[in-house]
Amino acid sequence: MAAANCPETPRQRMITMMYLVYTAMLALNVSAEILQSFITVGDSLEVTNNLLLSKTESSYLMFENAYKNDPGKVGPNWQKAQEVRKETKIILDYIDDLKYELIANVDGVAGGKAEVKKLVAQGGYNTIQKKDNYDGPTNYFIGGSEDGSQGKAIELRKKIEAYQDKMMKLCDTKFQPQLKKIQIDTKGKYKNASGQELNWQMYNFYHTVLAADVVILNKFKSEIENSEYDLVNNLYSAISADDFKFDQVTARVIPKSTYIIQGGTYEADVIVAAYDSRSQLRGEVRGSQIVGDSGTLKLKFGAGALGPQKYKGTVYVKREAGEVPYDFDGEYFVAAPSATISATKMNVFYIGVDNPVKVGAPGIKSEDLVVTISGSPGATIKKDPSTKEPGCYIVNVKSQGTKAVIAVSAKIGNKVQQLGSQDYRIKVIPKPTVKVGNYQGGRIAKESLLAQGGFRVAMEGFDFPVTYNVTSYTMTFGTGGDAEVPLQGRGSKFTAEMTAKINKLRRGNKIYIDEIRVKGPDGEKAASNPTIVFTIQ
Repeated sequence: MAAANCPETPRQRMITMMYLVYTAMLALNVSAEILQSFITVGDSLEVTNNLLLSKTESSYLMFENAYKNDPGKVGPNWQKAQEVRKETKIILDYIDDLKYELIANVDGVAGGKAEVKKLVAQGGYNTIQKKDNYDGPTNYFIGGSEDGSQGKAIELRKKIEAYQDKMMKLCDTKFQPQLKKIQIDTKGKYKNASGQELNWQMYNFYHTVLAADVVILNKFKSEIENSEYDLVNNLYSAISADDFKFDQVTARVIPKSTYIIQGGTYEADVIVAAYDSRSQLRGEVRGSQIVGDSGTLKLKFGAGALGPQKYKGTVYVKREAGEVPYDFDGEYFVAAPSATISATKMNVFYIGVDNPVKVGAPGIKSEDLVVTISGSPGATIKKDPSTKEPGCYIVNVKSQGTKAVIAVSAKIGNKVQQLGSQDYRIKVIPKPTVKVGNYQGGRIAKESLLAQGGFRVAMEGFDFPVTYNVTSYTMTFGTGGDAEVPLQGRGSKFTAEMTAKINKLRRGNKIYIDEIRVKGPDGEKAASNPTIVFTIQ
């Protein structure tokens, strides 16, 4: 079971030191550096609190396993532990709500405490805007009272006292003095810098800046989580390990994986449920003798033959009356080396753009794969820097008329094995279509033409994300008179001279747009429709 609780752990001493640093800061002028220190301490306490929550959850899990093995013996204390867990969550959630509501009120966050919670989760307490504001927090916690008898501080105090009273009733009488030492002292005598006696709420929340209030609330959470951890472990340690009855013992196989690549290794742990780590185990599996370590048998089988594999064995547990045998069995599947390679956008690679590719191999971690590209001069493949998703790569190709081959290998056991390859065709990006608004020619109102003011480029029927822009074109006007000299245009907009001429056009006049050139990631080229003809209606 759990070891006896120490009077003061290193973690507790750390929290105490952080709080002493904080109280010392309150005596100084609140500079930008000090405000930042508050934020740093607040963020650090958040990390500490999360680690402590995780540690406490491990204690609950250990407690639950003991309850499942012997509910009659463990049941009463397990029910108390469940009550501790429920009440602690309620008070911790309340303090968090208080904290986020306070920040929302002082900073004037439109989305309220829900929006503040999201902002803090993304950027920590550095997202607080009015760190040095103390009027808002004081009004929030103290209200209009002169002794802290109004506002949220007195409400918080009452909830903490009610919670701590419940914990004292749930714990063993022998542990009550130790629990009282680590609980929050809300009834002690406090003094300010001038020696004036203050109550708990005035001492902690009167004229304290917003950044300091965040540290205070996080400190209270740490003290509550600390007392929860010690109380749960005390409830657990009160159950004697020697009283467990192993009348329902069965052997369990815990494989690391049941899907094995040929040439790899099958690994599994065999344990006795509710086992004693001091047990001396001996096993027989597939004709081999295995000696256990710390109450566990370690299995390792070479994965040579393909397909489903089964095995049986016996584990022997030493008892006072001699060895007691327990049979066990297990199965796993051995697969031939293979890899899946797929272009995530198209079934071909296009020149001049990043072509995303997804690579994976069943039963093998993505970081253990070796991915290469060949066949096309200048082709490259690298991990996609825009995502942390495993197995994502970017391919770039340069030569049309060739094919690219992506090959995948991995180190399995003591040798490198080829897992598979895939061929891809290489193509040039199709020519884009140039439009004026949604028009590619035909009859158009002069006003509509002027409203567009230029061109847009569309990649019709091409789903790959790629952008082209018009680089040059000519525009000629047919007004029924002498032929006019074409006007030269650069970029996607009509020139001022073109706009002036369009303004003078009459019904039936024509506009000829020729020699349209566009530029994209693969260089400059002619548009798919290098000529557009409009008739003014």
